[in-house]
Amino acid sequence: MSAKVILPRVVAAAALLALAQAAHAEAGIDYAEALRRVLASAGSVNGARFDFQAKQLQAEALRRIDGPDVRLSGFAGRVSTTLSVDTGAIAQLANPVLDSLPPLPGLNLPDIPPVLNVDRVFDVRSLGLSTVWPLYTGGRLDAVKQIAAGRADEAGASVQSAQDEAATQLAQRYFTVQLARKAWQLRSAAVDVAREHQRMALKMERSGLIAKVERLKADVALDNALREAAKAGSDLEIAQLALRRLLDASDAVLPTTPLFVHAQPPGSLASFIDAAMASNAAWKQIASKRKQADAALQLQGRAFSPTVIGIANYNLNRGSSSRANWLVGVSVSVPLVERIDRAKMISAARLEQQRVEVAAEQAGRDIPTLAESQWRSMEDARLRYLAMGSAIALAEETLRLAQVAFRNGQATSSEVADASLNVTRSSLERTQAAYEYVMALARLLGTAGDPDRLAALARTATHTVDFTKD
Repeated sequence: MSAKVILPRVVAAAALLALAQAAHAEAGIDYAEALRRVLASAGSVNGARFDFQAKQLQAEALRRIDGPDVRLSGFAGRVSTTLSVDTGAIAQLANPVLDSLPPLPGLNLPDIPPVLNVDRVFDVRSLGLSTVWPLYTGGRLDAVKQIAAGRADEAGASVQSAQDEAATQLAQRYFTVQLARKAWQLRSAAVDVAREHQRMALKMERSGLIAKVERLKADVALDNALREAAKAGSDLEIAQLALRRLLDASDAVLPTTPLFVHAQPPGSLASFIDAAMASNAAWKQIASKRKQADAALQLQGRAFSPTVIGIANYNLNRGSSSRANWLVGVSVSVPLVERIDRAKMISAARLEQQRVEVAAEQAGRDIPTLAESQWRSMEDARLRYLAMGSAIALAEETLRLAQVAFRNGQATSSEVADASLNVTRSSLERTQAAYEYVMALARLLGTAGDPDRLAALARTATHTVDFTKD
């Protein structure tokens, strides 16, 4: 036999051996456990979660921004000062008197200077309590708190968006492995059929019942089947590698949740659209941006409102001449002229508010459209899967009749090969329909904000694509 015939068999055998070793490298993992691992280890999810926690802490930190601020302040130091005493009036009265006195032996009375300067250095200590309490800010502090809360809500929606994307990616890789495994099984079964047909053709050729060309056609059919099986094995290895890296597993993982299809839709179109409009991550992000835009407009619109602040101070150094014993008062500030053009800032805030509303209107149209598109794709795949059972039964019966006819000399090798290929093709198409159903359902659940539900729906499915039957 030629090297071209032997090579596909060697490649197929090596691929099948590697797959057998990989399949037993790690215990099986169902979809729910795989999803738990992905959500715990995905960098995008963890990054979004950290941002959400930070935004939550910032919002909580501003919760008492409109409350009182109490501080303990103290000072200790040395002060050097010059004390000046005005003695001009005394000098004006006393100096003429002193000048009129007769000179006294040994005594020279100086004139009184008009100013006396005395340098003094002394220690200063101060200790006290002070408080500032915003009594009225025109709602600006409330707007600041609302902006912080809106940012936290937006970060929370980003966490959900990252989780939805991670779940959809997991579904794609997880069930691609199942699709590849089923394809490999079907291609391996086709190899067995082709090998049995070649054995029969070789026996009939030796008996003189068929011509050599019919046996050669059987050889070609076997080589083609081996080549397709080798390719299916390679595709399976690639799919397993992608899943293993997504799950950050040291060895190959073996999915245990099969491809599945429901006899009836898992929910009506209206129910999925309602769920998407209530729980979609993008819709939640828009709601949070609306909250921030409203608060930003309130903040800029109250910029010229008066500010009333209560002030109190208590001096713990009672009796100190440097500070009053206590102080209580109210400070009122009304901005008249500012360096910032507040009118333009207000206009900008209104434009931002309008931008959010435009995005909300667009999302209000896009989200239902997306949900409907995904639901209809899911339904199309479900109906195709259910309708293909009869096609597979026909293909299997046609193969059986072709094999019987070939043994009786009433059919050619090409007819048997075509019938076998049709069985494999029909089974692959039905498996592909199940895969498309699961993927459309996974995307639909992500749009509806409920990707975790896929694992529960897999357990309640009426049809599964395992590796012993369709």
